[in-house]
Amino acid sequence: MTTANRFTDTMKEQSDAELIDILTSFRNDYQPDAIIAAELELKNRNLSTDKIEQAKKEVVQKHEDIKTKANEPLEISSKILVFLLPGIPSLIFSLIYKGEGHDRKFRETWRWTFYGIGFYILLVIGLSVVMGSIYD
Repeated sequence: MTTANRFTDTMKEQSDAELIDILTSFRNDYQPDAIIAAELELKNRNLSTDKIEQAKKEVVQKHEDIKTKANEPLEISSKILVFLLPGIPSLIFSLIYKGEGHDRKFRETWRWTFYGIGFYILLVIGLSVVMGSIYD
């Protein structure tokens, strides 16, 4: 069994769009033998020009969807929640967002968490000052 053969079955399971994506966008992320297997599989499918163009459109759409998802802003309700309950809930939300590819939501969750922590610190300091001045 040659090295390329261990990737052959995996590449046969890929869609046309996935193979094109592997060979273009993610070429440097795969081992050379996997690239050879993907090229051979794509060649063996003997796709028409129309099929190749359709697969390329699917790849472009997939990448646009990923970018759109990554740039979605954090909802106001989530901002309020992590502001009022900084800590564990914020950590959980941010990890979920990051895992699902919501990069902007991940960053904004931490930003609003720090705002919330700052608010509570200022609240404690303010209350300490007020309570201290009452008992003086």
